[in-house]
Amino acid sequence: MSERSALNPAASPLAEPPLWQSLAGLLRLGLLRFWRQTLPVESGLPGLLLKEARELLPDASDPPWESAVARLQRSWPPRQGALAEFIRDQGLHLPEALLLTLLGEVERSHLINLALAELQAPGRQPRPTAHLCCAMLDSLFGPGTLSPLDLPESPLVKSGLAQLESDLPLPLKTLRIKPGYWSVFLEQAGGWPLCTLLEEGDPDLLPESVLPQLPVLADLLSGSVGIRPGARGLIVRGHPHSGRRLFAQALARTLTRRALSIPLDVWQQDPALPLACRYGRWLPVLQPALGPGEVWRPGTLPEGVPVVILLGTDGAVECPDLIEIILPLPDETQRARLWGKALNAAPDDGSETLAHTLAGAALLSGPAIADLGASTRLVARRRGEPVSAAHVADARRQLGAERLRLLAQPVERRIEPGAIVLPPLVAEELERLLDRARQRESLWQGLGATLSQTPTAGLRALFCGESGTGKTLAAGYVATRLGAPLYRVDLSAVMNKYIGESEKNLSALLDIAAAADVVLLFDEADSLFGRRTDGKETGERFANMLTHFLLTRIENHPGIVILTSNNRERIDGAFTRRLDFIVEFPQPGFEERLALWRSHLGGRGPGEAVYRLLASYCPFAGGQLRNVVLTAAAYADTVEITAGHLLVGLQAEYRKIGREIPARLSQIVQAGADER
Repeated sequence: MSERSALNPAASPLAEPPLWQSLAGLLRLGLLRFWRQTLPVESGLPGLLLKEARELLPDASDPPWESAVARLQRSWPPRQGALAEFIRDQGLHLPEALLLTLLGEVERSHLINLALAELQAPGRQPRPTAHLCCAMLDSLFGPGTLSPLDLPESPLVKSGLAQLESDLPLPLKTLRIKPGYWSVFLEQAGGWPLCTLLEEGDPDLLPESVLPQLPVLADLLSGSVGIRPGARGLIVRGHPHSGRRLFAQALARTLTRRALSIPLDVWQQDPALPLACRYGRWLPVLQPALGPGEVWRPGTLPEGVPVVILLGTDGAVECPDLIEIILPLPDETQRARLWGKALNAAPDDGSETLAHTLAGAALLSGPAIADLGASTRLVARRRGEPVSAAHVADARRQLGAERLRLLAQPVERRIEPGAIVLPPLVAEELERLLDRARQRESLWQGLGATLSQTPTAGLRALFCGESGTGKTLAAGYVATRLGAPLYRVDLSAVMNKYIGESEKNLSALLDIAAAADVVLLFDEADSLFGRRTDGKETGERFANMLTHFLLTRIENHPGIVILTSNNRERIDGAFTRRLDFIVEFPQPGFEERLALWRSHLGGRGPGEAVYRLLASYCPFAGGQLRNVVLTAAAYADTVEITAGHLLVGLQAEYRKIGREIPARLSQIVQAGADER
């Protein structure tokens, strides 16, 4: 609000003016009275002070100072508004309230600044000194009203609201308050510097199971339950994008407050900020970034100002009078409804069926579903197509990608069924894995009491086999079939030489992966999940600790994790029993090799006869076979890849493994080339 509009309130002349307005008018009358007592000189400022005072107190009678004081004293302490509440809580008398008004109006009124400059001349302090404040109050309310020695113990200074600044003697120190506090008391504050008022969100995106808890938590935080003193804070745990901030907004609304996100350094460096939150009707929301084993000690939280602390799965807060909840995911029924709303599902276009399929396959929060629905519709509109599972898959690749890419690499390729050749037993195992993945949540329903004590939505699989047998390709196939993004963990980014940093990186990776429900691929997992040793060296002990941390976190991870290894014996035995699937990828047999040659060469190959010869006499796995075909394709100077070109590729691949191509194989391939 501008100074001009503040001095011309729109209220009816008969209406009681706001408390701040009455005090601001009294301040101008007090400065005018003090001016005439201390500066009997001609100036235009006294006239301006009187003019503003009459605008603020239009019904004040003569003598104006005495009538204004008497009117305020009759209703002291005041009752309505944030400023009145602060005055009652701190037990302020009228002189102290007038001092607070002086400190506030200095930050708002140019005229008050001009008057102070004259009163403090020849000093150049832009704000009132302790001497001036005490001298003015003694002049207005009688000797001994306030001494400079009393200021450090006054309620304004002890509360942290007002600050005594400079290294000068106490009478020459200046008094100030932050402009934001006066805005709060004027009930004009739109927020706080460096902080963010959380926008109102859709409470329907929250899990339905937590909505009945909101009034109960509000009663606990406000101390209205009556059983015990009110809790001073609430810890809300959840993965990124799980709706923790949305929950804080809903709780603030239940408490008739607004949620204010406050950086930790701002909260810790401003001791009076809780006062601003209390009288500004804000709910402080703090979010310390804690890793495994880290503890945040905020000290004693303020009374009368409930605080919400947002945490991930790790870390702890050491503070009394805290209660804690873990924010769950919406159940499958609610997720289906949210997907239907997010995709604008209609029964006749197939999107309703898609919504139910996605609800079972993707364990995502309400806010994540809402964001993905908007992205999916945008992708479909750009392509001029109705919404489909492929559009959802494209949108899911962007969810959390900017943070995941710091610790993992996206695998963009889509592996359709026709692009992968698997032995029958491996194909059967992968189908079982896919069935289990689609029932990660519903699988536990109706099972026995013992099993229901250890429910987990996570799925852990180990793909083991020699290099080139298709383990990584199979991971891409699984992700494609599930419509989920696939991320290969970047071990160089995760592992850190500093103690505790690797655990922190892995924890962050798993939290983000859980929030986006992506498939995580740990290629060559032996380095992270290898067998623990009995070594006493420091490096071995830390390696064992890291392995133990991984075993625990992966076991509780709600997403899908695929590990690959060339030898299952290298994986720690304690982790093996925690695996849901172990899929052995053998070297391909004749039928698989024949299918691989066909699949790799497509329409450019030399024909079935050559494929059969190669499948019979060349024992290469899929990865090596791929290299042969690419070398042959690069060597070919025509569209068709001949047996001769393949022979060049075979010779190159054998040289890479340090062997000569078997004479019999060379003769057979050459004979095939001659026949053509």
